[in-house]
Amino acid sequence: MIPRRILLIHLIFFVFVGIAFITDARKSVIPNVLTLAGTLVGVLFHCLNQGWDGLAFATLGAVTGFVGLILLYVFGALGAGDVKLFASIGALMGFTFVIQCMIYAILFAGVIGLCLLFVRKQVAATGNKLANWVISIVAFGDKETLLSMKRQNNMKFPFMYAVVPAVMLAWHEAFV
Repeated sequence: MIPRRILLIHLIFFVFVGIAFITDARKSVIPNVLTLAGTLVGVLFHCLNQGWDGLAFATLGAVTGFVGLILLYVFGALGAGDVKLFASIGALMGFTFVIQCMIYAILFAGVIGLCLLFVRKQVAATGNKLANWVISIVAFGDKETLLSMKRQNNMKFPFMYAVVPAVMLAWHEAFV
């Protein structure tokens, strides 16, 4: 039998992810108040239930989630809300879970992006642009190309479209 406190944090987690999905899908924003609340609830919950070990668990998870995605934000692939969302996921569910979610979310985002490229018939043009970027950066060491990637008018979709299946897959692997 699963302890009630474990069920409670999972329920809080799924409500949190659901609210983040709805707000991101509707308004293309994940509110700071939501991510701050998620992080604080995760830290408080684990701290109250496990003391210092719980504080370390939630803090390590939050820092991992934040640091793990900050580079994608710097290059314009994600919004700041997505980065803070993963800090909250880490605080609520811990280091291992947030790592799994990050990997799966990035993979799901890649699949979604590739599908959108096929539907919009932009695979060849995007492939050429990407090849030129790689050649400029790797072969010629052109740092300006790396910095200009953020200013590009790229195809965008709410990252939550990739986060939700990633969360479900990571949760299933970890707890079912």
